Amino acid sequence: MSSTNTYIGVDLHKKTCYMTVMDQAGIVSRQIEIKNDREEIDKFFKIYDKDSKVAVESTMNWIPFYEQVEKMGFKVVLSNPLMTKAVAAARIKNDKVDSKILAELMRTDFLPTAYIQPKEIRDLKELIRQRAVYVQMQTKIKNKIHSVLFKTGDKVPVKNLFGKGGRKFLAELKASPVYRAELDRYLLTLDGFGLQIKGMEKDIALKAKADYDCKLLCTIPGVGPYTALMIKSEIGDIGRFGSSEKLCNYAGIVPSTYASGEKIRTGRITKRGSKWLRKALVDAVTSSCRNTNKISVFYKKLKKSKGTGKAKVAAARKLCSIIFAMLTDKQPFKEFVPVKER
Repeated sequence: MSSTNTYIGVDLHKKTCYMTVMDQAGIVSRQIEIKNDREEIDKFFKIYDKDSKVAVESTMNWIPFYEQVEKMGFKVVLSNPLMTKAVAAARIKNDKVDSKILAELMRTDFLPTAYIQPKEIRDLKELIRQRAVYVQMQTKIKNKIHSVLFKTGDKVPVKNLFGKGGRKFLAELKASPVYRAELDRYLLTLDGFGLQIKGMEKDIALKAKADYDCKLLCTIPGVGPYTALMIKSEIGDIGRFGSSEKLCNYAGIVPSTYASGEKIRTGRITKRGSKWLRKALVDAVTSSCRNTNKISVFYKKLKKSKGTGKAKVAAARKLCSIIFAMLTDKQPFKEFVPVKER
């Protein structure tokens, strides 16, 4: 058990946070609700020793709180909300109880914690996810343009509506004033998204080029700078995974298991962990199928008997195991050399 004398559990919300301060004997010395702003947080922690341990649950806004308290010199741990609820389910649930549970579990070394990636990896993850959001919004605008054409009854004479020929068709389209104005606004918005995405993709390409792990990942068929950087930002330090099975479990692409007595039944994949890593792996499998390689051959063979969905998940799991070996051994993708299983 730690020699720390003070444990602080924090139930964090958007506007407030509830603090419970507990000593090594489990006696609560203070419980208070404060505003969730920098001045109030700084004022609260100034009266405590730097060897105090702080526990906060993983919420949408944990990062600014964590960074502020960490800069003040405190040791901050991030609670895994799903596992914490399983360990300390309470019939009475409120901010006061939740913060006390966090402090108590930390004091007794029973607090299930989540991995906190270094700041540079968190910043990288933010850039990657921001690009993904912009692409989603761009797709919505494209769908809106298709909707306008459906209402005007105009047929698209080109294969790619948003290519050079398609943009010329949209610019010259004769339509009623209300639809013409609507199209112009959507096209202007689309151009704005395009410029933002290009700027982010330039940053992503530079960062991927400067990172050795990303260079290794780019040797995989179907993996470009964006996918490589997404995989890297979601995995972080490969050393925190003891085996390829643990990495696959983190990606949520392992089957769920139901056991009762002598009966063991497997079900759908768990989908627990990083949905972004899972998506990157499946997208990489889809892209790799454009050429002949070990991943595409495995996928196409399995597709005949299992169907597209199950084949993609199985191929993504195989790719995940390959990535674990590549990043662990610091070796590029080898097309015809069997990858060592771990």
